[in-house]
Amino acid sequence: MTGDFPQRRLGNESVVQRVENALRDDLAYGRWRPGERLPSEAALARDLGVGRSSLREAIQLLSRDGLLVVRQGAGTFAAEDPPRPDTAGLTRDRDARIDQLVRRARIVEVYQVRRALEVEAARLAAKNAGPDDVRALEKALDRRQRSVGGDTAAFVDADTEFHRCVVAITGNSLLLALFDQFREPLAHALAALVDQEPLPATADEHAALLDAIAAGDPEAAATATIENFDLIIELFRTT
Repeated sequence: MTGDFPQRRLGNESVVQRVENALRDDLAYGRWRPGERLPSEAALARDLGVGRSSLREAIQLLSRDGLLVVRQGAGTFAAEDPPRPDTAGLTRDRDARIDQLVRRARIVEVYQVRRALEVEAARLAAKNAGPDDVRALEKALDRRQRSVGGDTAAFVDADTEFHRCVVAITGNSLLLALFDQFREPLAHALAALVDQEPLPATADEHAALLDAIAAGDPEAAATATIENFDLIIELFRTT
């Protein structure tokens, strides 16, 4: 297994095409040795931030092309003697843009970086928030809390919009641009997780974040953000 993985070609294709390209690139650069078993379906779907049905379709396409071997009851394996991979167009890390790097990162890594970004954003938001900002955040939080347990897409959109609102309050355009780079891959990952596992209850942490920002308490805002992210990161690691 090498540490120099390729730039994944994740653009405007369908989810299945994006997953196929991601796995194809991993195989091309030796993420798994010939004959090596890939992670379980649940772990790989979580890792890529997609649903299992999209993952299965992508695996079928790669199996058809001779790059993967599916053994019923045993799992999915990198082919022992795969066709020579086409690596044309793959971009190494040193040439990749930030949005491309985010798309190819493993989801736990993305959440770890997002945690660092949003802890600082919470501190800045608590220092900068005015009455209009607090009202907008209250509205976003109400929408998020009401969407818990309902339609997955609606919940994911409401949850990420609440966090974007916090970042926007900082007044830091670079922080907001970075958050927007994370939003799509995070939305895919969160949707896949919600469909597979019950999320830990974080309503209290979200409410505490709002209260801290409204009170102008940067350290309380940071603490609420840390507690929220640590719960989610631990779930990604253990489920």
